Amino acid sequence: MSKIKSIDEAIDLIQDGAVVTTSGFVLWGMADWVFKAVEDRFLKTGHPNNLECVFTGSAGSEGSGYDRWAHDGLVSKIIAGHFGLNPNFCKYVSENKCQAYNWPHGAILNSLRAAILGQKHFMSKIGLQTFVDPRLEGGKLNRVTTDDLIRVVEFEGEEWLYYPTPKFDIGIIRGTTADQNGNISIEDECGPMNMRDIAMAVKSCGGKVIVQVKNLSANKLTADRIEIPGVFVDAVVVCEEPEKYHRQTKDIYYSPRYAGHIDIPTDEVKTLPLDPRKVIARRCAMELRPNSIVNLGIGIPELVANIAAEEGFADEVVMSVEAGMLGGVLGSGDTFGCAVNAIGLLSMTYNFDLYDGGNLGMAVLGLAECDAEGNINVSKFGPKIPGCGGFIDITQSTPLVIFAGTFTASGAKLEAADGVLRILQEGKVKKFKNTVQQITFSGEYAASSGQKVLYVTERAVLELTKDGLMLTEIAPGVDLQRDILDQMEFKPLIAKDLKTMDARIFADCKMGFYPNHCGT
Repeated sequence: MSKIKSIDEAIDLIQDGAVVTTSGFVLWGMADWVFKAVEDRFLKTGHPNNLECVFTGSAGSEGSGYDRWAHDGLVSKIIAGHFGLNPNFCKYVSENKCQAYNWPHGAILNSLRAAILGQKHFMSKIGLQTFVDPRLEGGKLNRVTTDDLIRVVEFEGEEWLYYPTPKFDIGIIRGTTADQNGNISIEDECGPMNMRDIAMAVKSCGGKVIVQVKNLSANKLTADRIEIPGVFVDAVVVCEEPEKYHRQTKDIYYSPRYAGHIDIPTDEVKTLPLDPRKVIARRCAMELRPNSIVNLGIGIPELVANIAAEEGFADEVVMSVEAGMLGGVLGSGDTFGCAVNAIGLLSMTYNFDLYDGGNLGMAVLGLAECDAEGNINVSKFGPKIPGCGGFIDITQSTPLVIFAGTFTASGAKLEAADGVLRILQEGKVKKFKNTVQQITFSGEYAASSGQKVLYVTERAVLELTKDGLMLTEIAPGVDLQRDILDQMEFKPLIAKDLKTMDARIFADCKMGFYPNHCGT
């Protein structure tokens, strides 16, 4: 019997109150045709309603994916890793329209694995002493979310977090091509993501799996092409407008370079203009070491990959991003999560096994708020609650962590030229605060575990010590008191051998450094 269904037949599988898990990393892997169909039916009939949604990254962007489901009564509860790119859905959560929990990205992937194994709970150290810890906030995001889902347990003399495994009713995922038996290939996707894990987890729970594709094969797919065997699939819908609802990114319907079908010369990578973002990325890149695996977060951290390409050593380090790409040059902005010239594509589950196991050599992530203890907040800013994503998994398990961001925010004007930094206008918002709004990274936990932690800005570098943050470097042309200490709500420790940042960072030409000489 064919598993190819109409969109209406597929949506019929979703009952009121269903626990739904979905794929999607921004637009790639996101079944927006199905999301739209659910929205259309709900607005017309009021069904399906009160869905409980479990997902990892921001599935979709503004106006697509979960943004489509921000209607009163459609979603009653979420367990999510990140939804900061879905502004309407963020507003839905902040206005208490549903119960909302934020779990680390890897914990949600582990919930899929636990479901496949038939386990009702699983243990992890990821999240200890962060806002996910029930002794702090328990990952709860708004006032209508009151139940503590996560518990602290002791096992063999160590503390662990005890996460429950959701019982999944529906999986909504995406592929490229399907045959009549429901076998799915993913040749035009940017990587395997967690599509197969979702399908297997949902079927293990006795649920139904819906797959959106853009192609239908007249013949059975051969085994070498099948990513998701049809035995794990209940309904396949062929997207009627793939260029609108089945895109790799907002600006790209399909690119063979992001699907990994072709490589491009690294000299095609666009050279970054010399601005504060590039200055920060350059200083971070100086910490790179050859043959190490490096995770880069969204925003300024992404640019470290560009610096490696500009300086000619992109092939000497292995860049990694949460979506599962290894090596090559990682995408940024709208293409974050994709990569060109990758050397391998991991499923997100295996990728987070790599992270949680401490196998990264270094990670560069964003710096939004920091306090004197070295705690970092990137997950909550007043009513804006983008979530932690993979931030906690990565920062708790990696031996060298760098938080990268501008020293102040909102209106700062700076100029880098001729080896010095000039501050033309100061930002209105101080990032180094007495107290952060939420602990996404615990300085105390990191100090106790012996991690090396740097805080890199365009004008200063600080390092975490057991006694708190220590200022170790300042930019040439910067005044210590006026431009640094006066722009912080607390006074850091100051290194006795306070250094000046390398002048090459602030010059509009190649720096001429390589990983085997970095940091010297």
